[in-house]
Amino acid sequence: MRSNNKRNKILEAAFTVVAEQGANRLTIDAVAAESGFSKGGVLYHFRSKNALLTGMLAHLVDAILNRIEDQKLTNLLPSLIGARQETDVTERRASLALLTAFAEDKRLLEPARQQMTQLYRESVNDKTGGDEAAILFFANEGLRFLELFDLCPIGPTKVSKLTQHMIKRAEQVSS
Repeated sequence: MRSNNKRNKILEAAFTVVAEQGANRLTIDAVAAESGFSKGGVLYHFRSKNALLTGMLAHLVDAILNRIEDQKLTNLLPSLIGARQETDVTERRASLALLTAFAEDKRLLEPARQQMTQLYRESVNDKTGGDEAAILFFANEGLRFLELFDLCPIGPTKVSKLTQHMIKRAEQVSS
């Protein structure tokens, strides 16, 4: 088995631990037990719990970027909006639990902060979309967090309809 495959299996095990038991139960021992690797095997790929958390965050960011790319819409902003609705339940649970862990050490969020800044700059072009593109970007991210915290006051059908409207508007302001 290639090293990258082992690393991915460890990350999958970490997401399972976090989704099923919460971020407070995320330990190297718990991930080792879930993955079937020894504690030393996990530590070989992730030298500490913080390194594991950083790896998990990078994995979530990569998953989002892949979904954006898969949307194949004309511009980045509509793709970003469309990708939000593709987030699955396990990823939402893991994201929520990870937020708890990151609250302890905000420096761990720096890679995500940089990625969000880059996505904003690339998807909100002041010359073509301006303020409306920015509003759509932040509305989408607000909706993402409402869904993440299970606080969305509207049902999935209305969210889907709203998302389609946002995609349409984003395509119009981005061209």
